[in-house]
Amino acid sequence: MGLKKEYMTHRMKHEHEHQHQHQRRGPDGHGRHRARRGSVGAAILALLAEQPMHGYELITALEERSGGRWKPSPGSIYPALRRLEHRGFIIATEIDDKRSFELTESGRQRLAEHQQAGDQAPWDDPGLGGHGELRRAVSELTGPARQVGRFGSPEQVTAAVAAVKVATTSLYRILADGPNTDSDT
Repeated sequence: MGLKKEYMTHRMKHEHEHQHQHQRRGPDGHGRHRARRGSVGAAILALLAEQPMHGYELITALEERSGGRWKPSPGSIYPALRRLEHRGFIIATEIDDKRSFELTESGRQRLAEHQQAGDQAPWDDPGLGGHGELRRAVSELTGPARQVGRFGSPEQVTAAVAAVKVATTSLYRILADGPNTDSDT
């Protein structure tokens, strides 16, 4: 009888925590979201398939890919990295006093299993706000902008700032004009 009561108490606590996770949104249903269990590890594998990264880069990339809707904390990223490393899915190397992580062959296989099972990238999770195509496009813009910021000449940085300002103005114009209903544009 004591075990059953303990189990029920644990189950009720878990259900309360699960409900609480979904109430972290603002009054309009938007705001930051928590990812599903296992999403952090899957997201890390997906990002590391693109290039090696260190922990802070992973956090930043996940926030960018989700359009700012999901920013995993260091308290979720670093334990997930340790678990993935322990399971042999990633390997860490020291570069300039930073631990950089990359996929192992086993990690690539694990990622392929996720993809074959039809699992979507965590940043494409509709619970994180939808509009995956827009988030991907913004993410594609962010990568080159960072590269110009890091390695570009002052002239290149000035040109990049101007290009981003043009894009920003265009996006605001889209919002102001509303949806385009003309069929010939």
